[in-house]
Amino acid sequence: AAEAWCGTFHSDEGYEQMNLSYEQAGQGRLPDKTPCEVYCHTLTDNSILSPDLSEQGYHTITLFGLDAPWSLFARDNGTVRKEAEKKFLASMNQWLEEPLEDCLAVGRDGTLCLESKSPVDIEDSLGMYHGNIFHDAPTWPFATTKTQRGTWGVETEYENVFFCGSSAQRGGAVSGIPGHNAARKVLEAMKT
Repeated sequence: AAEAWCGTFHSDEGYEQMNLSYEQAGQGRLPDKTPCEVYCHTLTDNSILSPDLSEQGYHTITLFGLDAPWSLFARDNGTVRKEAEKKFLASMNQWLEEPLEDCLAVGRDGTLCLESKSPVDIEDSLGMYHGNIFHDAPTWPFATTKTQRGTWGVETEYENVFFCGSSAQRGGAVSGIPGHNAARKVLEAMKT
């Protein structure tokens, strides 16, 4: 079982599924099938758990939902969050022999140890515009305009300050491209 969760688990992320879910989200509704990625970080690094929970064999699972933009949650965040939670659980459960809910820890009050955050929640708690954890949409790893040519895509208005995360102009998300390009820009700047 541990081997199944040591990487990234993808659900409903096929090409046609993603096109359909994107289209449905663009129409202002949660997709019928919600694409998602799931990670179990504690299988490789359990430092986020207390020693007591770790010794008892507990783990954390992170589900990253796609095609669930801020606009879908803006009017009635609580209701839509609950609906999205059900759909994402259904997306996972279609691949499992038993419902994921039966495997989750239960709190002292009897409720499942399950926390859902919508883009509205992320914006409210972390200040990330529209809850976009990548700061902006990923971009192509090459220059797409004349003004980008000859640059690394990490430049800012400040001479020695560079973007090296998702907000850089090339790559983004978890591609590693912005970090590479920022390092190259720093090396280039050190030569001058």
